[in-house]
Amino acid sequence: MRYTLFSTPILSPVLRFLSKIILKLIGWRVTGELPEGQKKYVLIVAPHTSNWDFFLFILAVSTLRFQPSVLIKNSLFVGPLGWLLRYCGAIPVNRTEATSLVKYIAGLYHERDEFVLIITPEGTRSPNPNWKLGFHHVATTAKVPILVVYVDSITRTVGIEGLLEPTSDPQADLRELKQFFDSKSGIKPQNYAS
Repeated sequence: MRYTLFSTPILSPVLRFLSKIILKLIGWRVTGELPEGQKKYVLIVAPHTSNWDFFLFILAVSTLRFQPSVLIKNSLFVGPLGWLLRYCGAIPVNRTEATSLVKYIAGLYHERDEFVLIITPEGTRSPNPNWKLGFHHVATTAKVPILVVYVDSITRTVGIEGLLEPTSDPQADLRELKQFFDSKSGIKPQNYAS
C-alpha cells in the first residue's frame, strides 16, 4: 500500500483533528457526504479562483477521510517538492500529451480498487468561460460517475452536491454544471467567469 498524507497511520488522524479545528477557526465548514459504496469517481470542484483553494482542499479532504489524487504539471516534481506533491496524492502529467493522458488516467481507474481524481474544470485560477472537458472524457472513458463539489465563500462552505452520471452529450452536461456553479462564489469572485 502506498501511503499518502491522508492515509499515513498516526499522522492522518492528527491531521484530521487539526483540520476540523482550523476550519472552525477560519469559519469554514464541509457539508454533504461522500457517496457511500462508490470507490471510483471523478471529483470536480469549482469555482477555482485562488491559490487558497489548495489549503481548503487539504482541510476538506482530511475531514472527509478519503484519499484523492490530483494532476499536476510534471515540471513541478523536482527534488523535495516532487516528493511532497506525490505524498499529497499528486500525479505528474505532461500537459502536451492530452489524448494519451485520458487513456492513462482511465487505465488507473481500471487497475485500482479505489481511485478518486480531483479535477478543476476551469483549468486555471483566472476567469475562464471556456471550461475544459477533460473531466468528462476521463469519466466516460473510465466509465465512472462525476462527483460535484463546490466552494462558496459567501456561505464559507466546501459542499458535496452529489453524483452526476455523464451522458453522451458533454456540452449539455457542462451547461448544467456551469448553471449550478454560477450560483456559487469562489474565494476571489472576480476570477470566475460565467
